[in-house]
This record gives sequence, C-alpha cells and structure tokens, in this order.
Amino acid sequence: PKGRISGLPTTSSSKPFQLWAQGLFCTERSLARRLKNNSFYPFMQQQPNVFVLEYYLDTLWKGTLLFIVSPRRLRESPRRPQVQKQETWGFPAYGVGVGLWLMISSLPRRRLVLNHALGVYHFSIQGRTVCQGPMHLVYVRLALNSDAYRRCFFQLVLCGHKLEPLVLVQLSERYEQMEYLGRYIARKLNINYFDCLATSYRHVVRHWPLGTTFSPGYSPWGHKESDTTEQLHTFTCS
Repeated sequence: PKGRISGLPTTSSSKPFQLWAQGLFCTERSLARRLKNNSFYPFMQQQPNVFVLEYYLDTLWKGTLLFIVSPRRLRESPRRPQVQKQETWGFPAYGVGVGLWLMISSLPRRRLVLNHALGVYHFSIQGRTVCQGPMHLVYVRLALNSDAYRRCFFQLVLCGHKLEPLVLVQLSERYEQMEYLGRYIARKLNINYFDCLATSYRHVVRHWPLGTTFSPGYSPWGHKESDTTEQLHTFTCS
C-alpha cells in the first residue's frame, strides 16, 4: 500500500537530495568521520528508538553520466566513413538506453525505518511498501573477499530481508577496525552484527526470531562494549 502504515512514521524529513555513498570513497576512515558527526550514521534519529534512512541509489549519477556521454559519440559517427559508422554507432546507442534505464530506475527515493518501539522495520520505495518485518531480519555484516593472491579484504554492509545491500565500507585489509566500526554501528542502531564467518563467537545477536529460547540481549562476547569515540578519533587520524 502507498502512504501510511499503521504505527510507523511515514513523514519524509526535510533532508536535501542524498545519494548513497559512492564506493570509491567508502573507506573506514571516512565512515569513522561520519560516525563522529552522527553516531547513528547512516540513519537519523527521528525520535527515541526510531531511526530513518532516506537515500537515492548511486546508479543515478552513473546513469546520468552515461546518458550525457553516449550521445556525443553518436554525433561524432556521421563524420566517419560509412563502414566505421555502421560498426561504431551501436555502442553509443546502447549506452543511451542503459543510461536512461539506470536514471529512471534510480530516481525513486528509498526509505528504511527501524522502529524499535514496535519491534519492526519498514522499507519503502517512493512511498510504496516493499517489505516490513521483525528487527532480527536487519543486520550489519562483515563480508570477506579475496583476490588472486589470496589476500583478504573486508567489506562492511548493511543488509536485511528484501533490502538493497548498502555498502558502508568498500574494501579494507584492516579487520580489527572494520569489526569495531561494524559493532559500533550495530550497537547504536540496536541491531544484530555478524562476522564474516558463518559460525563465530564474534557475532552479536540482540534480536532473535520468535520462539527461540535465547535472550534478545545476549552477546556472544559476554561483556558490554564501551561507548566512547576514542577509537573513531584514532581511525580518522591514522
């Protein structure tokens, strides 16, 4: 349904036009700086225990760039010999089509609400509900990647059931810093955190599916994490 969901805040904030962070600049240092300015990043706290994230996909600027550049190639084609023109006009035309499709598909605004007062999350695109469910389905994940030389790189991602994965940090070899940032974000937003391994004592599970015998406040590490910004300051200065 479009518009209002019972018990969920659906009014849009007056934030300016915001693209999701571009992958090239998604480093642990830039994330730490954002967390110093807004401890609930990438969300904004709308009211106690209610966090809201509104954004547009970064494919919007990529599609716009492709849509602008491709017609220039088309205009250059008539100046070339007939054979070359027939061989080269296809790619610019394809670029125009792909760029237009990326622009149109990225224009609708995304909105994700974490409502701990009701114990649910709500994801919508341009006001139309995509999914809604319990809080244990939203989490921060530390993903593991490796290259041909078997070097390990870590990626910090905000994930969830039927949610578009949002990359918080693109690639980093610093496991300890990535883990700290992921656990910090999950704690401030009161959501689950999962390590890069499927089975790990480093998971922090705050919300469990209904019917489980575990306590929602259980932490596998068995201790309370300190609420300081000293390590965030260290990351931004290192």
